[in-house]
Amino acid sequence: MKLQPFIEKNLFKRSFLSYLFWPLSIKYSILLKIRRKFYLYFSCCVFRSKCKIISVGNITSGGSGKTPFTIFLAKYLKDMNLKVAVSHRGYKGKFEKQNKLISDEKEVFRIAKDAGDEAFLLANKLKGIPVIAGKNRKLSIQSLTQKFSNLDYIILDDSFQHLKVKHDIDFVLFSAIGGIGNGFVLPAGILREPLSSLEYADCIIFNGEGEIPVRIKKYNKPIIRGYYQIKRFYITSDREVPLENLKKRKIALLSAIGLPKSFENTIKENGLNFIKHYHLPDHYDFKDKSVIDYLSEEVRKKEIEYLITTEKDYAKLQFLKDLKLPLLILEIEFKLSEENERILSDCLNLI
Repeated sequence: MKLQPFIEKNLFKRSFLSYLFWPLSIKYSILLKIRRKFYLYFSCCVFRSKCKIISVGNITSGGSGKTPFTIFLAKYLKDMNLKVAVSHRGYKGKFEKQNKLISDEKEVFRIAKDAGDEAFLLANKLKGIPVIAGKNRKLSIQSLTQKFSNLDYIILDDSFQHLKVKHDIDFVLFSAIGGIGNGFVLPAGILREPLSSLEYADCIIFNGEGEIPVRIKKYNKPIIRGYYQIKRFYITSDREVPLENLKKRKIALLSAIGLPKSFENTIKENGLNFIKHYHLPDHYDFKDKSVIDYLSEEVRKKEIEYLITTEKDYAKLQFLKDLKLPLLILEIEFKLSEENERILSDCLNLI
């Protein structure tokens, strides 16, 4: 829980420590540029699918909203009567190295709960849309096209750096909260690649309010501004708690996401105050009993009435035995204005 202040001090701002690691960042950046050039010039090493491939990715570590945008985009295409499927790496899931279909056009399979938090969330939010988990994207695409021969699009969630597969369009996401951090590449900053890699993007998705960094704008890519909207708070799928009922309650937050401040801002922007945010490392599995015991004791001592968590975190929390935390799940949805939806339509028409 003490990791986040360190990250904010050294990766989102330039500090002595970030400058100390800067030479390593330069070497790493050069290797990444060579890697991109290799796949660009040796196209024989790149797999091309008969189905159109949409990549949703980022160049920053931590949360930028890829999965909510993937959910939005998949539903958007489905509403246009197009056949779509989704491929997710299944990070930290049982099928990351196996490539397993976890849902199809009819149902979400029981094994989906073992596919990793984000893959499980995708399967449950995208009913009627096939979802496959596994880091071998070529194998995932082949499996999907063999089983669903009429697919128009396959969306690859978190795939901008996956160069072994030809992308028909690349969406690259940024969060207004994280931005580009201190502008350095890992390990000195939050960038997974140098900003120059944006020349290979087709469209930039910028989530949230605030000024878009000039260093992003200079690549002259179409920029779509989106935002997150609270859809509901719920205890179970059919038991909701109205927002107004929470304004006089004693609440706290619980999350294990890349950008905990994004979660906090969503809560604050809707007029809610919380006494504390218990945030753990991204993708934390909550299986450590001592952590759950600590949270239970905090709830008791501080008389917390609701512990609000994200759907991504609930994907793991719901399967813990004898969990007695007063969890309240926040469901959000990615939204676009009409103007930005037109930009999205124009980008997709380029495929």
